[in-house]
Amino acid sequence: MGYNPPMSDSRHATDRRASIAWILLDWAASAFSTILITLVVAYVERVVFADAAWGVPGGVVWAWILAAAMLASALLAPFLSAHADRTHSHKRWLLIATAVGAGACLGLAAVPPTARLAVVAAIVIAAVGFDMAQIFTGSLLPRIAQGADADRLSAAGFGAGYLGGGLALILATAVVSNRAALGLTAPDALRWSFVVMGGWWLLFSLPAAFARMGDGRAADHAATSSGELMSFARSLAGDAADGLGRMLLGSVLVLGAVQTAIAQFSSLALERFELDSAALVRLVLLVQFVALPGALFMGWLSTRWSRAGALVVCLAGWLAVIVLAAFVQNPGQLTALAVLLALVLGGVQSVVRATIAGLAPPGRFGATFGLLQVGTKLAGFVASLLFGAAYAATGESRTGLIVLLAQLAAGWLVLRK
Repeated sequence: MGYNPPMSDSRHATDRRASIAWILLDWAASAFSTILITLVVAYVERVVFADAAWGVPGGVVWAWILAAAMLASALLAPFLSAHADRTHSHKRWLLIATAVGAGACLGLAAVPPTARLAVVAAIVIAAVGFDMAQIFTGSLLPRIAQGADADRLSAAGFGAGYLGGGLALILATAVVSNRAALGLTAPDALRWSFVVMGGWWLLFSLPAAFARMGDGRAADHAATSSGELMSFARSLAGDAADGLGRMLLGSVLVLGAVQTAIAQFSSLALERFELDSAALVRLVLLVQFVALPGALFMGWLSTRWSRAGALVVCLAGWLAVIVLAAFVQNPGQLTALAVLLALVLGGVQSVVRATIAGLAPPGRFGATFGLLQVGTKLAGFVASLLFGAAYAATGESRTGLIVLLAQLAAGWLVLRK
């Protein structure tokens, strides 16, 4: 056996800085996701489309905005991720996606609520930037951690994201709550909260620009992004032994349903219980802060027990959340449901991210996470579209839960096999 020298202090410090910068990516981006499902959805439904300007309720418009963003992400992700693999530019595209997404948040703050198309476009662009940033955040994980370390780092990232997203939401809500003292109208205060959303995301992503996050190069790559995708598809088709293809298929079905459920949770609360913005924010903050220990616990469970066992716990919890959502009758029950949702919120995403990072072929990290994102967004696009169609046809938002339940169950079935 050869001698393996201990890691130098400088190498250890570099890895530690890379890990911290990577965790801060989740901390930064969560400002977008938390403010999106609270203040942005309230702005769309209660201000921009309060009068059913396009002939449908604001909740329907919101579902279709999310569907459009998911479809755009699904179309862009394959070629962008393959290009990043081919040019070894994952970090560069992470920073570009972050700048575009955060810039769109600032653009949302700049346009008036009467410019409805501009509002919709800004939300869609910001959501696509967020999705692309998530691809490259995931593709950087196997460069800096493997095995159980990847589980711990992935869980730490999600945990930091819940804390950072919660704090950003508190700051944004403070602007809205103190609008009278600041001399702002309610719509203008909401627009200033979007400045907080974009600024937080941009500021805390900056350390990643200066961190060294390993080298994911492979021996060779195709000359074009299309060729890179075809090469990856051929390797995936012939790689049944490690279950990457099966894991990706099951994951996209599960994550598509989960992400749609998260996005619609706020809309359901607004529509069925007529919560004001302050009550909705308190509910989401509860979810954020309960989700922090939940994500860390699932990370611990996946390393001490198994990833498969942790995933089963999370999926069972999500099935319970969706089923129970149809029977919630009062705000107290809604709060209890929010706590259950929080406990499994990041666990399934963290376990999937760590598992995919471990299965991704060397040099194909971008394509692997890009395919995961494409499938997730296509599955989410279909779920959101059907959710909105069921809502529009019946006038009852809970009918859309059947779509999410069926998709989640199908994903679990694939993963079990």
